[in-house]
Amino acid sequence: MLINRTVELNEHATEVYKTIEKEFLIQLGDNLIVAANAAAAGTKCRQVANGAVYVNDEGDYENVHDAKLEELEDLIEELGGAPTLLLYEFKHDAERIEAEFGYPNLTGKSAAKSQKLIDDFNRGEIPCLLGHPASMGHGLNLQGNCHHVIWYGITWNLEHYDQAIARVYRQGQRADTVFVYHIVAKDTLDERVLDVLKAKDRNQTTLREALANERETKILHR
Repeated sequence: MLINRTVELNEHATEVYKTIEKEFLIQLGDNLIVAANAAAAGTKCRQVANGAVYVNDEGDYENVHDAKLEELEDLIEELGGAPTLLLYEFKHDAERIEAEFGYPNLTGKSAAKSQKLIDDFNRGEIPCLLGHPASMGHGLNLQGNCHHVIWYGITWNLEHYDQAIARVYRQGQRADTVFVYHIVAKDTLDERVLDVLKAKDRNQTTLREALANERETKILHR
């Protein structure tokens, strides 16, 4: 089940977002943030939608708002401690989440440490496990006690999106329903990303159905 949790940016964050979107640059404190082109501006806007934006190539970033962090806190509280897979898009997302809540991050760990986190999570000993969708591919089994997935930052990549959810929505899942939550910043590219994912999914579904029908037709006419 897909559920969108919409947040609204405050006045400051909205101004930052719109200025980068239109002008490709903005001054934040002592930092001049410059986007080289429309694609780069789009990436910066997506960062702002999540709550922070990189100010240089060294990984330093400026906090812009806490709307998604606050919504995440409310959502986690509503889930009442149920094991939850929490997915992020930018490294500063993970850093801010870890600083605020202390949730462990599966991404970037050694094989031994990753397996320890997975085992603890599947036993229900970790309420919320962070991960980046690009590192949540085939072979990871997180369905032991988890049937909640939260997208703090939403990837454009349909394969990464599907594969990350498939770590929970897979054989061995005992729950009747897997809940997938998107934390969406209103009037930002978050909404566009979801539309693109839906379109990609529709296109792939149509292609799969067409191939299946073609195979059936060939079988019938052998």
